[in-house]
Amino acid sequence: MSKKIKIFCGPNQYDFLKLYSPEEGDYIVGVDSGLEYLIKHHILIDLAVGDFDSLQPDLLDVVMKQSKKVLELDTKKNMTDLAFAIDYLYNHMDYQSITVYGGIGGRIDHFLANVNLIKQYDLEFIDDQHRLYPLRKGRYTIQNQHQYISFFAIEDVYDLTMRGFAYELDQYYLSTTDSLCVSNQGSGELEFSKGRLLIVMTNDSFIP
Repeated sequence: MSKKIKIFCGPNQYDFLKLYSPEEGDYIVGVDSGLEYLIKHHILIDLAVGDFDSLQPDLLDVVMKQSKKVLELDTKKNMTDLAFAIDYLYNHMDYQSITVYGGIGGRIDHFLANVNLIKQYDLEFIDDQHRLYPLRKGRYTIQNQHQYISFFAIEDVYDLTMRGFAYELDQYYLSTTDSLCVSNQGSGELEFSKGRLLIVMTNDSFIP
């Protein structure tokens, strides 16, 4: 199980070359408009997924020729293109990790749908300004390279202890409706005994 799945999707508002560094075992997935980045930078596409309604016809022809596998979806469906891709990968592949590039800006309803995907699967989302990923109970060292770091309970979190951050906690109960842990700063250690925690690292939009 060596595959690291890298999914590229819209909105196309991130710096592809800044964020993506090829690794051994990469499995490259393009979802609808995210395929434009892969074509532009001549990246081999292992799987293309989408209804392709946001691609120009000439780009669609390239996708069909340069992708090892294509899953073309109907425009009328019960899942977003990204949700379909992740569900397919979850049920058909063994993998080490899934990282989604994009999927954060743009329409807020799509972003909220993607937050639900994080709740359902262990996924990481990144773009130029953000990094989001979930954690299960345990002890962790968090290296934050963003301006802010926030913590939200996906499931109620028990005994949350944080050391080294600008604001520390000791065995705190963080419920799914509690926003106490917004806009912390720095890096540090954290641990908790039960629940699931969403880590959100972010910069203000004006930070280069």
